[in-house]
This record gives sequence, structure tokens and C-alpha cells, in this order.
Amino acid sequence: MIGNAKKSIVLATFDLRADESGTDLLAALNHAAEKGVEIKLLIDGIYQQLFLNGSKEFQALAARKNVKVGVYNPVSPVGLFKLNYRMHDKYVIVDNEMYLLGGRNSNDIFLGDYTTDINVDRDILVWDTTKGKGESLQELEAYFHQVWNEDCVKIKGGRKKNISENRTQKEKNMENGITDGTQGYLSKYEKQYQSLEARYAALTEKSPDIETYNSWERDTIPANKITLLNNGTQAGPKTPLVLQAIRYLSQEADNVTIQTPYVICNGYMYDTLSEISSHAQLKIILNAVEKGSNPWGCTDYLNHKKKILETGADVYELMNQVPVHTKAVLSDERLSIVGSYNLDMRSTYLDTELMLVIDSRELNQQIQSTENVYMEKSKEVLSNGQETEGAQYETKVLNWQKKLFYGVLRIIIRPLRQLL
Repeated sequence: MIGNAKKSIVLATFDLRADESGTDLLAALNHAAEKGVEIKLLIDGIYQQLFLNGSKEFQALAARKNVKVGVYNPVSPVGLFKLNYRMHDKYVIVDNEMYLLGGRNSNDIFLGDYTTDINVDRDILVWDTTKGKGESLQELEAYFHQVWNEDCVKIKGGRKKNISENRTQKEKNMENGITDGTQGYLSKYEKQYQSLEARYAALTEKSPDIETYNSWERDTIPANKITLLNNGTQAGPKTPLVLQAIRYLSQEADNVTIQTPYVICNGYMYDTLSEISSHAQLKIILNAVEKGSNPWGCTDYLNHKKKILETGADVYELMNQVPVHTKAVLSDERLSIVGSYNLDMRSTYLDTELMLVIDSRELNQQIQSTENVYMEKSKEVLSNGQETEGAQYETKVLNWQKKLFYGVLRIIIRPLRQLL
């Protein structure tokens, strides 16, 4: 998508890091900026502070005149009381005609062909056949501008043009971060730009169609309607809009499947699950404690498994080869709801979240086929407590160190679970 951009790129992400995959992404964005593409990059403040502050490659990209960086709720002494409100969105918009949205972060854990510490995830690519007039594309663009203009977003980059044409070239170069050396005028980040361009060249050698692929419409499937759900944009308490929408969209369903990495619920959330299961067969697929990558979610499940089952839901404890980070809801055979929303209190009340509601039987069938495989790899725990192992379920026993770890954590997290 980035390689094909002609005019504009918007990238919003919760967790961008300057690791192998993240730097590949920076290289692609840098090459697009070099071609004159206007770029806006929106990043959550905590991960910008943790993983990007020391990256010269990131600083080089942000220094380009046609690149602007927005930092959502940056870490600062003034904002300590708002530190817990994060931007959890993950999407890319290119040339006002296509976008990618889902639950995938921008680092080695989620991108590339790396083999350690990986998570399985799902994104939805939407190609707008109406050239920018599609409802969901316009909703996403409007949502981005709403976040971008929030008071909690600090904008960096995008230098202004020189006002006076009478200024010397040296003055203009100095304003643009360029120094006078023995080799002529060299950018402050010339070394980083050269490194990023070399990296991008290696990417195009590996995947020659990065800039020439044009089969977007052929390789996607039609949808009757796509609607964007969001949870609010402010760095403050949220109304549970996404969960309310899921509850509403499920009220006529006979079968509802929820996939989430983990479950951390309060009373209202349990009531929502109970309401759905009162008229539909409700299945919840989550990572088994033995395989989960989030110790907080795994520990809370150990503490509150009984409450989840009391809602009437059948729970599938997934023993996939690697943890599954996917967030999705399937309502009967038409609706698929996919995005960044976890079934936990943080996603419900604290963070920004995005989910796409897609009316497409073909997409629903594709996702359902994946969920069926996951259920075969799971231990099914029925609402009555009965347990059955799927045909592909592989037993894994926690060692005593992990048992001790979870035992201690089960006590520690009880007063903090609404923040996890």
C-alpha cells in the first residue's frame, strides 16, 4: 500500500518500534516521502516514548518537510493523571481510496516473517471502488481528523516554507537542518536517509511488486455494507460505545462467536454476555493460560472463569502454536466485526478502539473457517462446566515456576483489574 501511494498516507498505530519490521516500515514511508507523498503518522505516546525517542531513523523521517507526526497523550509530568488513557487504533489510509484496519501493531511481534515472540492477528483491507466516496472510508478519515485535532495530541514536523525569497541558500539550508561541510550541503540525517533507502531497495528486491501491484479490486471480495465503530477519541473516560454496538448487532442473532486474546469483565460486560447468550449460542475463543502472551489477562481468567461461564457462554481455551491476538465477533452468517477491541475493561472504558462491521457472507465464512480450526485446537468448557478437548488440542502442563508466578499474580491484580 505504501509503495503504491501517489498522494497521501495516514498511519495510526498503537505500538510502532524501531526493530526489524518497524524499520522496514519507516524505510517504506521515507521512500514515499522522498517521492513527495504527504504523510501523517499518529502514534500513542507511551510507545513513542519507550521505543522511538532514541531512533535516529524515526527522527529522520519526522524531519522531512512533508511528514507530520502526531503523538497521542504524550508522557509528561503534566499529563500523569491521564497516563492510563491510550490510543489503541491500528490503521493505514492510502490516497483516499483504500485502507487497512485491524488489531496488528507495527513491530516484529506482528509483522514480517520472524519466528520468535510472534502473535497471529487479523486486518481487513478495504478497497473503495467509489474513489473516496465510500461510507466507511469517509468515516475513518473523519475519525482520524477528530483524533488528530484532540487537545491531547502533540503535532511534530512538517516545516513551513521560507517566507522571504531574499534569504541566502545557506540560511534556508540551516533552517531545514542542513549543515555546510567539506562535501557540500549535507542533511543532518543524511546517513539515516541513505540507510533507509538501502533498506527499501532490499525490500523491493525481495518483493518486486511493492510499487507495481494493482490488483486490489480483483483480490478483494464484495461487501454489502461496511460501517466503522469507535469508542470516542478523548484522553479520558469512555462510554462503552463499541460493546453497546456489539450487543445491539447481536440481538437478533442465533449464533455469536467472539474471539478475543483474553476476557476481563465488570458487571455490565457480564450482563451483555448474558443477554446475548439468552437468545443465541455464544462461543468465546481466547488464548489458553498455557499459551497466552498477556499474563494479566491469563491471571484474571483464572480468577473469574466461573463468572464467564455463568453468563451462559461456552468458552474455548485455545492452544494454538503461537498466541492469537485477533479481536472479532461473528453474528450468524452475515456480519463480521473486526478490529482492535479486546473484551476487557481497558478497551471498553479507557482506550480509543476501532471495529469494522462488515455485511458479507463470503468474509464471514472465511473468518468462521479459521475460528473452526481454532476451536478444534481448544479445550471446550461448556457453561455447565463440562470439558471436551478438540481433535487438534495439544495438552501443555505449566511448570511449577509458572504456577507460582500466576498464584502470586492472582492476588496482586485483584484491585487493579479495571486498568489492565
